[in-house]
Amino acid sequence: MNPDDDQAHRRGLIDHPGLRVQLPHLQSYALKGLAELQSGGTKFPGSTAEIYATGVAERVSELDNALAALRLTMGFVLDQGNQPSPDPDIYRYHYENFVLRVIGFVDRAHRLVGSALLEDKAKFESIGGNRFVQKQVKADHPDIHAALQGVTQAVESYRGPRNELIHAAAFSSRELGLFQPIRQFGVDTGDIDVDELLRHHFAEGSKEIALTIARLVEALTALLDSLAPIFMIAAEHNDGSPQKESAPEGADPA
Repeated sequence: MNPDDDQAHRRGLIDHPGLRVQLPHLQSYALKGLAELQSGGTKFPGSTAEIYATGVAERVSELDNALAALRLTMGFVLDQGNQPSPDPDIYRYHYENFVLRVIGFVDRAHRLVGSALLEDKAKFESIGGNRFVQKQVKADHPDIHAALQGVTQAVESYRGPRNELIHAAAFSSRELGLFQPIRQFGVDTGDIDVDELLRHHFAEGSKEIALTIARLVEALTALLDSLAPIFMIAAEHNDGSPQKESAPEGADPA
């Protein structure tokens, strides 16, 4: 891997070019907060542009943190594929964690758009919030709407398994259905190397997770591309007027 590519991977979505216009406002807001913290205070003023930039950065950081969690899960699954005696129960635990987390990107992406467009937070964070956001962007921002659809499509195949995990049963598959009773009941498999089959199955699972992460990064990058003009307009609008609804906790907009 090229060192520059590796560095970009570690920085994540927060380093998207479209967000760089917000950096001066993030820096000034952070410096105000540090100065207030140093003096022992708890509140500090923030301009409209600073509060907007901070709110958007928090939403993007949530996506980066969720991607980092998926990469950790992929590492755990990959590690099981390298064990002398892989454990199906450990694989199941980490794969379930992946399935439960991955659908959450759809909600996070919609909340990023809601924040970027300064929509009513109570509406886009409530039940039905995703539909609310889609309704706002479908006509006026078709590129953003298409990008949101792209994020949904990247993980849609996991919606059914996620719902089953929540409402019905533990994750299972044809392969785990074979491996589990063999381990539990000590079935004599003769010349068949079950551990090798397990390692192969777990390696395939880690590849699947890696491909899903790659699709998500591509879809989320496209979403940030579509939002970049909005970020540019917001960065240029700095009238210092209060915007209490968008203020992070602890801030005092002025």
